Amino acid sequence: MAERRLIKRPVFPERIVITAGMPNGNKPLHIGHIGAIFLWADAYARYMRDNIGSENVIFVSGTDGFGSVAEEKYRKLKEAGEYSGTLSDYIGGYHETQKKTLQKYGISLNLFAASCFGESYEHHKRMSAYFFEEMLKSGYMAKKDTEQFYDKDFDMILNGRQVEGKCPIDGCKSEVGYADECSLGHQYSPSELIDPISKLSGKKPQMKLVSNYYLRLEAFREDIKKWCDKLEAEGCSRKFMIRDMRDFLQPPMLFVSESAKDMLDAVTDKLPEHAYFHDEKNKRVQLKFTSVDARDTACTVLKDAGIRYRSNKTLAPFRISGNAKWGVPMPTVSDGSTDGLTFYVWPESLWAPVSFTDTYLESIGKRVGKGSKWQDWWCQKDAKVVQFIGEDNVFFYCLAQTGVFLAVQGKNYGLEKENGKLNLTYVVANKHLLVANAKAGSSGTVTAPTADSLLDYYTVEQLRMHFLGQGIGSASANFASKVFFPEEFAKSGDPVLLQGNILTNIFNRIVRSVFYSLQQYFDGKLPTAAVTSETLAKAADTLEKYEYYMNRYEFNNVIGVIDEYFRSANAHWAEVSKTGDNEVKARLIADTVHVIKTGVLMLHSIAPDGAELVAEYMKAGGALFDWKNADKTFCEILPEVGAFKFLEPRFDFFKKHESQL
Repeated sequence: MAERRLIKRPVFPERIVITAGMPNGNKPLHIGHIGAIFLWADAYARYMRDNIGSENVIFVSGTDGFGSVAEEKYRKLKEAGEYSGTLSDYIGGYHETQKKTLQKYGISLNLFAASCFGESYEHHKRMSAYFFEEMLKSGYMAKKDTEQFYDKDFDMILNGRQVEGKCPIDGCKSEVGYADECSLGHQYSPSELIDPISKLSGKKPQMKLVSNYYLRLEAFREDIKKWCDKLEAEGCSRKFMIRDMRDFLQPPMLFVSESAKDMLDAVTDKLPEHAYFHDEKNKRVQLKFTSVDARDTACTVLKDAGIRYRSNKTLAPFRISGNAKWGVPMPTVSDGSTDGLTFYVWPESLWAPVSFTDTYLESIGKRVGKGSKWQDWWCQKDAKVVQFIGEDNVFFYCLAQTGVFLAVQGKNYGLEKENGKLNLTYVVANKHLLVANAKAGSSGTVTAPTADSLLDYYTVEQLRMHFLGQGIGSASANFASKVFFPEEFAKSGDPVLLQGNILTNIFNRIVRSVFYSLQQYFDGKLPTAAVTSETLAKAADTLEKYEYYMNRYEFNNVIGVIDEYFRSANAHWAEVSKTGDNEVKARLIADTVHVIKTGVLMLHSIAPDGAELVAEYMKAGGALFDWKNADKTFCEILPEVGAFKFLEPRFDFFKKHESQL
């Protein structure tokens, strides 16, 4: 037996839930949904299944049906006479469209649900009630009166995208601000929005005092700081994500222009306790407050005095309830304070994956034994949750969700895992995919190609390789396609095919070379030559690098590892295969079979269909996709396979799109 170095393996949880950010129920999936979120979550889910078993992995997502985005678009279509169905029908249509697109891309979800209808809605209602009741018991949530936008012409409280204006957060570069958040995810009180306009009447809305439940997010500031420190020390979280989290951990502040200093000085004695700092560099005054409530009081004083101001990012109270009719109804409480209220869309979307986990477990009839309840997946020390999102949602999933989950743990909450208490989740935030160097997505300035439209020009595996090869874990990437931008790439190849060529050209060539050589020189039978120690060591090094990057969610580096490994093997084959010595050929084939075995193990997460086709022709079935066999050679895993399946001439395991032929 050849000498070998054993592969150092990571430590895995016993069970894992993987989620992908929920698309709004008002449109088909665009390239940002697929290329920046779902493909990443899918690759990791497949990798985890090959490590801890499919029965120990739950991968869920769903259509985000509630909220003003879908409601507002539906309203406009109804007014224009372009749609006659109900709002639920409208969202249901897009849900089915999204579901089919995900299937086309091979996204291996255990459940793609919907928050607003079907069995998942019933589970979501019950889960929402549970979260509300636990937060209420914790003492960190209370009802308070706040000013909300009101359109007198429609006699309606306005939420979300029913209002547009300018973001009041200092230094924000967003294109538009909505009722209480901007297009970049910054949070603020509705009364702070600059130049608001109702999308219903086109007029400036009034402000109306409305009573809602809020979570005191600022109560968890020190604990969230510690959570940031923990994530940073572990080294697997996006650096920009932790930086963005820390931005919101500042004390509440207001900024007033130097030109209004005299007006400010005249009302200083009316302001709550604060620290005053003259920022000469930016020609403004900074006011730092001890709490968000104190800052809100100061805002009222400044507004009444006609003083314009900007606020900073901070942990403002997180709204739990809302006044929109289209939403999850809140549970009834003894004092009647929830009557007529629904859940605000953001908090209920944060625990929707918990609801979907519960829905899935019931759908497979798993209600008895270990791993049969949602708590076994979300509330156990030996379990883990990994959530893939876009960078705009860092505030919600990394800060608001952390506060919600800590509050649900109760008064004795903590950051460390404890059986029976909600685990904090590991969030993987990706930067934007750009189109024509502009953000492509719901709040972008460019209409992104739909995910389905790309399949008219590229295969699924080419697109999976391409999007996973983008370094959006650290910087936004521009979608550069010769198909969509022919003039820009008239004299060069298509950048989208760069990573796919690793499969369609290099790995195809390696696999075919082995099969055809076996058929030509060895009657199709595997030679008995041992795999060389050099080949075993190279494979071990490659698999360790692969897993290192996979467990840091750096899939662009994963693709780089695969590329380097295949190119090296291809060059080795081209050099050694020229010999006429059958003994040398036998050793080369044994080594290259090990390369192929190692390659399909890595590719099973990235390009599963082609990897499974190679395994089928090797008569290996699923045995090559078990990471417990990563150290073993093909013949050690499957000693009974004496010959591979016959390979027809000019056969491609990884095909090019018909438009490229």
